[in-house]
Amino acid sequence: MNGVSLGLGLIALVVIALASFQSKGKLSKRVSARPKLQVTEPKVTAHSHSDLLLEIPDFASLIGFATSAGESLESALRMAVSRSSGILSQEFAALISNVDHGAVLGVQLEKLAIEAQSEEVRELASKLALANANGSAVSDLISDYVQSSVQELKSHLLERAGKNETKMMIPLVFVILPITVMFAVYPSLTLIQSSFL
Repeated sequence: MNGVSLGLGLIALVVIALASFQSKGKLSKRVSARPKLQVTEPKVTAHSHSDLLLEIPDFASLIGFATSAGESLESALRMAVSRSSGILSQEFAALISNVDHGAVLGVQLEKLAIEAQSEEVRELASKLALANANGSAVSDLISDYVQSSVQELKSHLLERAGKNETKMMIPLVFVILPITVMFAVYPSLTLIQSSFL
């Protein structure tokens, strides 16, 4: 009888511990009186960074296809901006808007390469500015850039998958495994205990 009560007590303790662990965040959210005002500068968050990594190969491929078809860099940028949406498209839409108002494309690309918040946008803009200034083939440059950005995207996705896999192991190790061990050991303990009586 002591073994049964010990086993049930252990299960009850695990359930109470898990319930209190999960309710701490919910209780503190309900009790707080009002949200605090935080003033921060706009940054590229992790979510928008991953969105940007997903956008870059498609956007750059559109530019590469248009330039390999004989379009100029400016018209290729216009086509890519008109056919895409997202963070990268917004950055280049502002650049095209400035070009429409009389700015020089090469200067605007260099300005974007300096002022962009994201490193990927800076890299793409600087490569396009160099290709525009040197008169080199944009399609070859873009195809190399697309390959490197796809590799970077793959490594980013693998890193995220590894973190998620580790998070999924926590309930297995701390909940399911102890209960399984308890069910495996409990009959042996009761058998040992009953044989000595």
